Amino acid sequence: MYAPQRVVTAAHVVAGAVPVSPVITTADGEQYEGQVVAFDPDADVAVLYVPKLPAPALRITAAPKPLLRIPGLSLADARMLGYPKGAEQLVTQPVEIEQRIEAEGPNLYKERNVTRVVLGFSADTDAGLSGAPLILEGGEVAGMVFASAIEHPEEGYALAGEEILAVTDGAAKATKHVSTQRCDEDG
Repeated sequence: MYAPQRVVTAAHVVAGAVPVSPVITTADGEQYEGQVVAFDPDADVAVLYVPKLPAPALRITAAPKPLLRIPGLSLADARMLGYPKGAEQLVTQPVEIEQRIEAEGPNLYKERNVTRVVLGFSADTDAGLSGAPLILEGGEVAGMVFASAIEHPEEGYALAGEEILAVTDGAAKATKHVSTQRCDEDG
């Protein structure tokens, strides 16, 4: 949650969802229905409006930038919070943010190539972690997990905070449902 009653996640997580179908489950098991109020298939970011969600908001910040790239030295240590492989309990695991990359690749629907700032990190990135935050020691969110390396599942990729903010800033007070377009059947 980044603003009152607003949750950010990866767009591919909610692609094709109907207006009130996304359900947010809190760490204590309470469930709240939401609706998508921002959906950006280029950034792979979506925002859900979840009325009555009683959770504190975390601040999203720009991801750490290296002053000098020294091989073997991480950019920052963080914690990844999520529900890998459908876990019923919230899992927290340490990650090392190792690189900051300007990555070019296809958007969610493979309609065009887009350039995004991406963080490469070390940690097991099982299925189900898409949308998981990378939280820095001070409590700020530096990135959001969206993929793992195909041949190296212990390496993951997160969208950098500034890429997330480009979508979330305009949706902090949004309440009107927007289209989640279609489900990416290849993803």
